[in-house]
Formats: sequence, C-alpha cells, structure tokens
Amino acid sequence: MLFNSLVFVLFFVFLYTIYWQLNSRFQKLTILLGSLIFYGYWDVFFLLHFLFIVLVNFLFYHYSNYKFNKTTITLVVIFNMLNLIFFKYFYFLINIVTDIFGFQQVAEITTNLPNIILPLAISFYTFQILAFQIDVYRGKIQSKVTLEDFTIFIMFFPQLIAGPIMRHTDFFKQLHSKKRFLELPYNAGGYLILLGVLKKVIIADNISPVIEPFFSHPESYDTFSALVSIYGFAIQIYCDFSGYCDIARGLALLLGYDIPVNFNAPYFSTSLKEFWQRWHITLSQWLRDYLYIALGGNRYGNFRTYFNLLITMILGGLWHGANYTFLVWGALHGLYLVVERVFVGNQSKNQKLYVQIIKGLVVFHLVCLAWIFFRIEHIHDILSIFKNLVSQAGTRLPETPKLVRLIAIGFLLHTYEYFQSRVSLKFEYRKVLLPGLAILCGVLVLTLASNSAQFIYFQF
Repeated sequence: MLFNSLVFVLFFVFLYTIYWQLNSRFQKLTILLGSLIFYGYWDVFFLLHFLFIVLVNFLFYHYSNYKFNKTTITLVVIFNMLNLIFFKYFYFLINIVTDIFGFQQVAEITTNLPNIILPLAISFYTFQILAFQIDVYRGKIQSKVTLEDFTIFIMFFPQLIAGPIMRHTDFFKQLHSKKRFLELPYNAGGYLILLGVLKKVIIADNISPVIEPFFSHPESYDTFSALVSIYGFAIQIYCDFSGYCDIARGLALLLGYDIPVNFNAPYFSTSLKEFWQRWHITLSQWLRDYLYIALGGNRYGNFRTYFNLLITMILGGLWHGANYTFLVWGALHGLYLVVERVFVGNQSKNQKLYVQIIKGLVVFHLVCLAWIFFRIEHIHDILSIFKNLVSQAGTRLPETPKLVRLIAIGFLLHTYEYFQSRVSLKFEYRKVLLPGLAILCGVLVLTLASNSAQFIYFQF
C-alpha cells in the first residue's frame, strides 16, 4: 500500500478507529495484524518469506539462550546477508564478474533463470534485524524479547518500507507502555502527516515528470536545464524521502509511538559530516555503529580512519542499489569526508554568518554533484550531463518555470524544518488550524497533484 493512496487511507482509518477501543494487549495484536495486512497487500508469497526470515532470526536468538557468542552472531549475519545478497545483488554480481573476467557464458545462463523480484523493504528490515542481533551479542539487550514483540518490532507498518531504521531502545519500552489517546488537534501526528503529503504529493511527484526528459536525454538540453534539473532532483529526493518519514512518524504518533527523526534540514549543513548527521539520520547512525566502528573507527591512526570512512560510505552506497552508479555515489561521499577530515578538521562553529553561508553553498553543490550519480541509470550518462553543464547547446526544458516554483516551495519547507523546533502552536489555535490545513492540503492534492507514484526509497 502506498501512503498516498485511497486504499491505505481507508485501511488506516479503520485500524485507528478499532485500535483506540481496545486494551493494551489487543492493541499490540491489532498492530501486528495490521502490519501483516499492510505487507501482504503487496504480495502474500513475500509476506511468508518475510515471516520466515523473522522466525529464523528469533530462533537463533531464542535457542542461543538470548545471548550470542562469536560463532552464532557470525551465522546470524551470514544468514541475513545471504538473503539480502541473493534478492538484491545476484544480477549485479553476475555483471561484475562478466565485466571483469569476460565470462559471457555466465551472463547468458542467468538470462534463462526465473526473474528474481526484490522483496519490498528488504534493505531496511535486514539492517533493523542485524542491529537487534548485534546488540544482543554486545550485551545491550538484557531482557527477554518474545516472538510477538520481535515480530511487531521488525514489521511495524508505519516505518516498515523505508524507515526510519529503529533500534530496540526506540521501540520496546513504548511497546509495553500504556498508550494515552490524544485528540487529533493536540497530536503532532496529524501535522506531520499533512506536511509529508505536501512534500510527497505536491512537490516530489510534480517535480519527477518535469525533470525526467532531461535525465532520459541529457544531451538534448541546455546548461540552464541541466542546472535546474539537478537542483530539482535534490529537492525531489528530499521531499520524497523526508515526506515518507514525516508520514511514518505521524502515523506512529497517532498510534501512541514516537519513532526517530530521520531528517533535520540537511541542505543547510556547513560540512559533509554535518550533512550525514542531518540526512537519513538513522542509516548514518547504523553505518557508524555497526560498520565504521566495527572496522576500527578512528582507533588505529589516520590512514586506517580514512580507509574505514571510504569503505563505510561505499558499502552505504551499495546498500541503496545494485548498480555501479550507487558505488560511485557512495565512494564520492566517502572521498568528501576523507578530504574534509584531512584539510578542514573540526573547525569552530562560531563563525561569521557569511562564512557559514559560503560553506553551506559549497556543501550543497557537492551533494548535488553526487546526486547525479544517484539519479542516472547508466554510468556513461554522466558524460552527457557534464557536457551540458559547460555547454549552452540544446533546447530549454519544458515547464522550467513550474520546476523553479516547485524548487522554491521545497526550500521553504526545508527552511521550516530547520526552524521548526523554535516554532510552537498555541493550543487554542490547534482545533482550527488542523482542519484548515487538512482542507488546504486536500485542495492542493486534488488540483495540483500528478498521478500518485511510489516513494523513491521503496526500491531499496
């Protein structure tokens, strides 16, 4: 189910209505059943596959007496990574072998095999499972977790498909606490859902078809079209992904759960390190805690630190997709972080405003440069885009004025995200404001929205 679809709205309204009529025990069961329906609506076979993965992981946990030694945790990691690699990276690994060694026979054999379909949310639930299991190994989970609680934790439907990636500390205390019903005007969940719908349906979904002609045929358009298309994609992916996370957090709040913030105005960062502290925050923390630190972090000298940074970001790029373009995207961000660490270091944040603005603009454009590799489908397309950035040849992209307006609105929402902690709504205004915003958002969706598209991060 897409969050921005009628079937999901009906599903959630029905579940929400029943949920608050039940006691805590049946509320948990309602969440579990709702999550099964939510995932099974896409494909029942992959729901069974998902449940199998959850069950095997729980059996590892249960029959290891709720603690792991090195052998067991190694088996757990191998099992989950093989599941991810088979479904997500099988064809990519074949391509690598073919490109390096020229084994065309291998590629020809794979063409006769049944098509491997990527299970929805496999990257996200794999990382969430691994975080839990590794924390068990590290002794951070002392209390015993039941199969029911473990399944709800992994399959919690608001954040199941595209995060945020939750830790046990984010969830289990809330799962066992008594939920207090809040009327919609006093529950921040409603505002987050409206904000997410505005980002996704009004901005991201309308930017996508405007910039698609450029990224499909970059050689046909002029320099200005190249620039606004790259800026447009930067805003599209921000509004698409942060919009999903806003909706996910909003839905969770309506059910009495507070899940982690995943975005905090990343394009206003003044360093690449800060960018990764503001963009996809839960993934950045996962890569730091379970990969970078596991590789040695910064404990073994500068060269090893730079190597660990680069490997972490390359693997982070590969996590996003099975394509050379994602490897380059991750490697580029890794290189950014290494160069920044070597030449910039930890500078004081008490800098003059114009210095912060200049640094922010540099960081934003470096991020946009990397986004090109994230957006293109074939690595050789980058040559056409770079040629367009330095050449005036070509035609102007259709609907450029519309694209500029959408970019401007996206930056306004980004600015709101930056200052939102300083903005509070007086309670006496909320009963009027929420229905008003809902009506405004509904009118905008009906008048401006294109056909609903799935969220970009659903493919990961």
